[in-house]
Amino acid sequence: MKGSLQHANSILLFCFLIIAALWFGASIFIPITFAVFFSTLLVPVSNFLEQKGWGRISSSFISTFLLFLGIGIIFFFIIRQLGIFVNDLVEKKEEIGGYILVLQEKVVYLTGYSLQEQEEIFQGRLAEILDFVQNFVSNLLADFTGITLKFLLVLIYIFLLLINRDKFVQFIMMYVPKEKKEETREILGQTQKIAHKYLWGRLQVMLLLGVMYTITFFGYDLPHALLLIIFGMVITVIPYVGPFISGLLPILFMIIFGGSTLEIVSFTIIVIIIQLIESYVLELIIGSEVQQSPLFVIIAVIIGGALWGAAGLILFVPLFGILKILFDHTQDLKPLGFLIGYARPGAKETFLDKIIKKLKK
Repeated sequence: MKGSLQHANSILLFCFLIIAALWFGASIFIPITFAVFFSTLLVPVSNFLEQKGWGRISSSFISTFLLFLGIGIIFFFIIRQLGIFVNDLVEKKEEIGGYILVLQEKVVYLTGYSLQEQEEIFQGRLAEILDFVQNFVSNLLADFTGITLKFLLVLIYIFLLLINRDKFVQFIMMYVPKEKKEETREILGQTQKIAHKYLWGRLQVMLLLGVMYTITFFGYDLPHALLLIIFGMVITVIPYVGPFISGLLPILFMIIFGGSTLEIVSFTIIVIIIQLIESYVLELIIGSEVQQSPLFVIIAVIIGGALWGAAGLILFVPLFGILKILFDHTQDLKPLGFLIGYARPGAKETFLDKIIKKLKK
């Protein structure tokens, strides 16, 4: 009994130390973790260039530069559109107030609440809300220098990781007994695959979502459509929370900027359909390799947000997927791997499951 209690206390102490290290070392671990995940996405590109005769350093540099170019373009458009949005917000405060008045009249018609009652609830806070949004966006633009420096640091890490990727594998193998080397290589392959699959799958879904949003938003002539499209694509990397925000903001813009009742209802229905398509396509592309229990996806998002902020919301889901692989290959921790995984014992295969299985072949 005493030995079991000491073992449990040791585990709890170890978990506490890990959490403390993640909290206090966030500034160190966040860029390294981003670099590791992006490196797994770029390894196939670097390998392809090396097969074409490029050296390790040059292929790693080109792969890193391509990533810099892609993310840099996204940053440029977001910052540019945010600047336009802030200027419009300042210039159109009175116009937005007029849109709110029209919306209030619609609420009177639908619910019976008088304008005076709504005035007490909403109008007093309208200026505060607009000032908050304006200050938030302005602060984000002011922090652009810090974001850029962190991004450049991640790129340096990626470049160095790509150059030394074989060396890191050899380093790990030096600590592995001969009889465990094959299993260790399998674990490393699965962890690389899960990170690559997650990021590449998310990227494909973001592009598909961007196409559907572009058609819909410009079709309805939605104000600041380009900003909402780019932001909606990027925010979906956060499970559950991201897609919800991605769909909610355009609907709010449609309501605030004076769409008719029919336009608002039809637009909302289309956005909901797009969100459903995004969810099913994400399941199809990413597949079972990164499946986790929805409960533990939410737990990963909450823990990641608490420890690492916005970066944790993105990183902790694939990190939990990697933990699941490690648990599955450790005899004493297999029950934890089963708990984290998405398994439905005894559940019948649905029609959608059959379609996904056929398309994946």
